[in-house]
Amino acid sequence: MRKLLLKTWCVLKWACQALLAGLHKLYDMILTGTFYLVAESERLWIGVNPETVSLDANNVQAAPLQVRFWAGEGSNKVAMSAYLTLRVESIVGSSVTKLFEDKTASKVSSYDYTIPSDKYATANRISIYAYEDAARTKEIDSKLVNIIVANPTPFPRSEDWNVDNVYKNGEYLKQDNVLYMWTSRVSGNTEISPKEWIEAHQESGLWTPYPYDKLIAAEIALLNFALIGSAVFQDEYMISQQGVDASGNPTEDYRKFGTNAFTPNLKLNFKTGDCELSGSIRRGMVVFDSEAPHQGITKNNIYVCKSDSNTLITLFFSSGSRSFGTEFSIINGGSGVVSIGYIINHIFLFKGKQYSIVKLNNPGDIVEFIYSPMTAIVTSGMGVTLVIKNKSDFKASSDGITLESI
Repeated sequence: MRKLLLKTWCVLKWACQALLAGLHKLYDMILTGTFYLVAESERLWIGVNPETVSLDANNVQAAPLQVRFWAGEGSNKVAMSAYLTLRVESIVGSSVTKLFEDKTASKVSSYDYTIPSDKYATANRISIYAYEDAARTKEIDSKLVNIIVANPTPFPRSEDWNVDNVYKNGEYLKQDNVLYMWTSRVSGNTEISPKEWIEAHQESGLWTPYPYDKLIAAEIALLNFALIGSAVFQDEYMISQQGVDASGNPTEDYRKFGTNAFTPNLKLNFKTGDCELSGSIRRGMVVFDSEAPHQGITKNNIYVCKSDSNTLITLFFSSGSRSFGTEFSIINGGSGVVSIGYIINHIFLFKGKQYSIVKLNNPGDIVEFIYSPMTAIVTSGMGVTLVIKNKSDFKASSDGITLESI
């Protein structure tokens, strides 16, 4: 009887333990299921602004990277908190090098980060992770942000290499028929010469050598340096290496182009065709020295009719918008009368009236033209005209189509 009771007690004990284990498992499932449902309804995600970090050639960040934690979408979006881990990384192929890491000690809903200009010269990615717990075992979301860096503007250093010098990205010098360019985003120098440094540290990337052969140098100038002689090419512009600063003082620091710290002596915009220069333009001159009729093709700026007999000059140049703005002058360089016409009538416009012939009656008389668009009403339907820039010294002849100097 005692054995039967003992056996019955053992069976009941085992059944009770099994029931408790089952209840405990069910309780865990309920808790897990409840957490899952809550997590789904309040999914946390990482928002960043800007989407890509931009650095200039000297490792200066354009704007701080703003990190925010959110739950929900649209009008239902609300700020949330999480433990943040931020890493600055250098990615080369499949290799990832961690340059910097920050882990918040407590939960945060926002975080701003700016790369120090004097650190992490090879950084090209920022990785962001959000965790539920301080131990970083339960990751909620992650975000990868690429780093984009502007190309440096090459700039020559005239002095010899010295260990005390500080070089900026793109600055270069010549040693033993080789150009050495500092190619780190962080300014600095090496304790030994560029040649010795490269021999000892071939993969450092601080100095980059370019063999200085004229043909090779020209190719490098076009493809890498964007320099040809004293000309600098940047985007759609060609500018001179020489210019003035904001105070009007001479400077050659063309790296500051685009700011008032450097205004080049010459600027050409190949995209729009605009030109700005501080010097003067040497104007081409054509001299006619006989009384025979001449055809003036306006590729030059100044025409001088050097004749003591009456001379006819018929102007001709390409019509259309490509010729708009063409300016030129004609001078009577003799004692004869110079008559100027065009391939079509009524092309000349002076003080609101049209003429077909312009006469320079006296030695030294000059007429200045500019080819310009004009409304059809003003130009008898032609839409273009040769405007006479002279303010006075002309009168209309009795024939009504000739304008002559007085």
